[in-house]
Amino acid sequence: MKRFIAVLSLAALAACHPAPKGETGSKTTVSQETRADGMVTHDAMELTAYAMRPTLGNNTTTAAYVTIRNSGDVADRLVSASCACAASATLHTMTMKGGVMEMAEQTDGFIIAPGQSVVFAPGGNHIMLEGAKGVIEGSHEELVLHFEKAGDVKLSVPVTNDIPAGHAM
Repeated sequence: MKRFIAVLSLAALAACHPAPKGETGSKTTVSQETRADGMVTHDAMELTAYAMRPTLGNNTTTAAYVTIRNSGDVADRLVSASCACAASATLHTMTMKGGVMEMAEQTDGFIIAPGQSVVFAPGGNHIMLEGAKGVIEGSHEELVLHFEKAGDVKLSVPVTNDIPAGHAM
């Protein structure tokens, strides 16, 4: 009887919090067909391993990470990102030059060629969130990625400190 009650409780909890449409765990797939000059193209993006670090103390700057794979036939560009939890969200790269790590805003976005991936991970590409409020461990924040062709993609991003460098969650 206890087992039945436990299963029933889990089913009720799952019904109260369904996964967002198109999202399974931490993988989101975006597929869209468009007509351009009478030609049908297919644009497909797979977004995995998304996570956001919590803000610490009085610090209002944090970062979000995601791996984006273009499984379609057409290149697309991640133009920008936004999050209601932050005053601004910008795309950044980090590189090593002469033993010094340099960070730079990627104002032109990131092009994702067909069959290729772009990884946003600690110590590398990332989405910088400034003026962030209420980004706490264990919560989820809605991050919107703005693609040139695929359009806006909303992700329910888990907030966690458990993000390994160069992650592939």
